[in-house]
Parts: sequence; C-alpha cells; structure tokens
Amino acid sequence: MLRNFKTLSRAIITSTVILSYGAMAHATSPEIISRQALDLAGTQNFSEALRLIDTQKPEIRDSYDVRFTKARILSWADKHKKSERVFEELMRDYPGNPDIQSGYGYLEYYRGNYDLADMHFRNILQKYPDYTDATKGLELTQKARRSQRGYEWRIDVNAGVNSFDTDLSNWNHQSVRAEYNPNDMSVAFNAGATRYERFDATDIQFMAGARSSHKGPWNWEIGGGFTPDSDFRPKTTALVRGGYSHKLEGGHTLHTSIGYQMDDYKNANTIHTLTPEVTAYLTNEVTLTGRLIHVMQDSEDDQTGWLLSGEVPITDRLYGRLGYAMAPEAVNGVAIDTESIFGGLRYQLSEQTDMHLTLSRDDRENSYVRDGVNVGLTQRY
Repeated sequence: MLRNFKTLSRAIITSTVILSYGAMAHATSPEIISRQALDLAGTQNFSEALRLIDTQKPEIRDSYDVRFTKARILSWADKHKKSERVFEELMRDYPGNPDIQSGYGYLEYYRGNYDLADMHFRNILQKYPDYTDATKGLELTQKARRSQRGYEWRIDVNAGVNSFDTDLSNWNHQSVRAEYNPNDMSVAFNAGATRYERFDATDIQFMAGARSSHKGPWNWEIGGGFTPDSDFRPKTTALVRGGYSHKLEGGHTLHTSIGYQMDDYKNANTIHTLTPEVTAYLTNEVTLTGRLIHVMQDSEDDQTGWLLSGEVPITDRLYGRLGYAMAPEAVNGVAIDTESIFGGLRYQLSEQTDMHLTLSRDDRENSYVRDGVNVGLTQRY
C-alpha cells in the first residue's frame, strides 16, 4: 500500500510539473527553460525534458543555455551520438568554453572512453585549477579506470583430453598462462606455455604478447611464439589484432575487430589466417560472437569458414556457453574443413576465481571425429 501511494504521489508531482511547464513554455526565457528541463531530467523524465526544449521558438531553442542543457540531458539519457553532435557544435561556436568541455568530458565518461574524458578534464584544469566539476570528473574517470582494469595479475591453467572414432591414440594438453597489468600503464603483458601430446609425440609451445588494457574505444593485441624441435606444432607463430568498441544506446557495446596469424611449420608449409569478428556485449550479461575464418596455405586454395557462439547467465555465478563452427582447422600444418559443436559452463567461485568446463565435438572432413573435454581455472590477484 505504501509503495503504491509513493508511486501515485510521484506520478501526480511529475504530471503537475509537466503541465505547469507546458503552460508557460512559450512565454519565458532560455534560462527558465533550461532550469525547467533540468528539473524534469532530475526526475528521469528525459523525453519530456527534451520535448520541452524542442517545442520552443528558435530564439530560445538555439540559445547557448538551452543547447548546452540539451547536450547534457541527451548524455544522461544514453543518447550519446546525438549528445556528441550538440557538444561538437557548441565547441565550434564557443571555443575554449570550460563548461562545454566539462560536459563533453562527462559524456565520454558515460560512454566509457576514460582516456578522452581525462583529456577534457585535464585541459580545463590546466587553465582553471579550481574548476570543481573538472576535478570531480577526473576523479571519477580515474576511479572507473582502476575498477575496469581489475587485478594486476591473472593466471590461467587448463588441461584437456581428446578421443577419436578411429584407432588414433588420445591427445592431451596442459597449459599455463600469466598476464601482468601494471597499474601505471595502459598495456598488459602475457606469457605462457602449452604441452601437447599428439601422434605419439610431444611438443611444448611458448607464447608471449601484449595488449591494450585501457578503456578507450580502440584496442589492440600482438603476440608470438615458438616450439623448440617441433613435431606437429608450428615452429614459429606471429599474431596481431586490432579492434574498436562501439557504445550503443541502452548500455550495450558492439566490439568489432580483425586479426591476422601466421603459423610456420617444419614441413615448410606456412598458414596465414584472417579472422574478422563482431562481439555484442548486452546489458543482461549476454555475450554473442560471430567470426569469419579465412585460411591461406602455400600451394593450396584459400578456405573460408565461420563461427557463432554465445554466453548467457544461468544464475548469479553460473554462465553457460554454446557454439557452432564450420571452418578450416589446421592440424600438423594441414588445414581441412571441420564442423565443430562446443559448449560448457563457467562458474565464479569468487570475484577472483573462475572455473571452466568445455565439451567439444569436431568432425574433420574425410578424416576423423574428435571428442574433447577441457577444464580450466582462472585466478586473479
């Protein structure tokens, strides 16, 4: 009953405010319209606030106060692209205005572009050291970056086994990988090793690399590795990937990237792989990924395939993953079209620790069917 009363009271107050503002909307000043719009936005009535602004006469609607207010309200309403356009027009019309630059900084903060937000706030503080909003904005971006950065160390340990529908002996592998993310840098470094047992032989592959760890829209990754006295793994491997994150309205994120990997095998065969990829991170913790896989081999026709996968929350700590691929797979320097079905579970033991289980079935064309089980542990410090 009390909750219903509060809801009804709020609706009455909001309606009263909207009606009173609407009655005087066309007989007032830019300052009053701005204040009224901000009051509406303060009660989460972003649509009404923007409608109030858009229904004004041009001399009020196009004033500095009203345009600046509109840009801020658009950013609060997650209409980031529209807000960006208004801020850019304001910066062109009023160059050097610290209020506009501060508002633009907060827009970048809301979008998760912390490096750009930092730049705006620092530029203001160089000229106006006592500018309170810029100081607060800088503190918020630094706190958000620390929170986003997470832990300095991450350790991944994995082990798996594969069985076949033919007389091939089982495969198995064990791996360990460590990543270090210094607090005072925007680059994370990693190194690891994997022991493979296949074809009654054993290879140990070493890998190392680096990636961007800041929260800006652009991101990158580079890496390489080698296998001493390789039997079936690549002698040398090199990879590079670049990507861009698009912040969408409603809090969703769309990440696009393209990667290139070169694997050089002992039989003098070199395989080049291009992997364009799109991943959607939705606000309900659902992640969807689509990837093209284009393989180029020496003295062989190019091959192209694709992969689709998704991860969804099952409970607060348990996540399920499912995927399907029809793509060329390189084994012992030979890429053959392979149909793959895979899925598994990820369980968060704590904020620092995850456990993984993955099951897979790979049907390698005119070769064999391979079933796999992989378990893993991720620990952060």
